[in-house]
Amino acid sequence: MEFIILKSFKMKHLTFFSIILFSLVSTNSFSQDRNWTIENSKDGISTVKYELIKEKEGTHFYYIAQTTVQTSLDQLDAYFSDTENHKSFLERTPVTKEIEKISNDEWIAYYYFNAPWPLSDSDLVINIKRIKEDNKVKFIATGVVSDYTTEDVERMKTYRVIYEFERVDDTTTRITYNADYIPVGSIPKFLIKTWFPDGPINIVTNLGELK
Repeated sequence: MEFIILKSFKMKHLTFFSIILFSLVSTNSFSQDRNWTIENSKDGISTVKYELIKEKEGTHFYYIAQTTVQTSLDQLDAYFSDTENHKSFLERTPVTKEIEKISNDEWIAYYYFNAPWPLSDSDLVINIKRIKEDNKVKFIATGVVSDYTTEDVERMKTYRVIYEFERVDDTTTRITYNADYIPVGSIPKFLIKTWFPDGPINIVTNLGELK
């Protein structure tokens, strides 16, 4: 585990205040001590395991979705590094854009969520870090405090996810999407039931197809 300290600094359209971000750099950190429900996709290629916990702030989503795709590691690396592409594989997220580049392997991004009825729309500012390892690339996205905004909506406060791409061979990659977040608002049970397992599986499938 790693603590990231961001000191106060100003950037174009964005001001960070002194905050300490707790970032989990290993996918194993998400999966400890969970009472997982495990389901497979209809074609048997993808799996998802999840646990939902009611908390004061809302329903805490923990899940890990995994699939194997016929797309190279380099292709996925380049595709995910362009934040504009995120709207194509994330559901109901019409705005995904980079708002500040820190380095080639770290940047700040903004997401806007178009929530289904009866939920309200929300948004999110995240710090994305790219970590390259042998035959593997990780993107760690952590919600941060920021005054950047485009709409008057409530901001998601708890958000930590890891996208891991692991080379199987030159044309095949294993995708693991490890999520830990609390959506804004109280989510009806019928919406939750309709989203699992297909929601997380669709994300990794669409990501693998470079949609």
